[in-house]
Amino acid sequence: MIHLELRLIAEIGLIGLPNAGKSSLLAALTHATPAIGDYPFTTIEPNIGMLGIKAIADIPGLIEGAASGKGLGVKFLKHIEKTKILIHCIDSGGDDLKKAYETVRNEFELYNPTLLEKQEIVFLNKTDLVDAEKIRSAKEVFTRMGKTVIVGSTRDQKTIDELKKICLSL
Repeated sequence: MIHLELRLIAEIGLIGLPNAGKSSLLAALTHATPAIGDYPFTTIEPNIGMLGIKAIADIPGLIEGAASGKGLGVKFLKHIEKTKILIHCIDSGGDDLKKAYETVRNEFELYNPTLLEKQEIVFLNKTDLVDAEKIRSAKEVFTRMGKTVIVGSTRDQKTIDELKKICLSL
């Protein structure tokens, strides 16, 4: 018996916890029309959009335990293997942004440590809903970790234009 498995091939992968704004970002960057909802696991299958010639994949939210099969995590992690660049979406309104980041990164390490080597941009999203001090502090944490950090909102055209420019230059 032969088992074939199709994995999406996208140059850029949007990753993060559920409700971080990945689908909203895909819709803002491309002409894709993913389901967008204010509840976890609105996205249950990866969605693909095109920004010029760059394919961008909206990977469903990863949760703690994904690498060991919790939820549909392994199914989603397989798609990330084929991407070249990751945009790690983090909800700026969360309680512990570094923990949100580390949860996803820990699942990468457990599933396939080579995922940790991919080029990554941290996108602190939903900043229109958070005070400036929290945003400044969060940006500083990720910058000290050596990460490229973009701060903004999927509802802010200036942020989207900046991300488009970055994505097209990668």
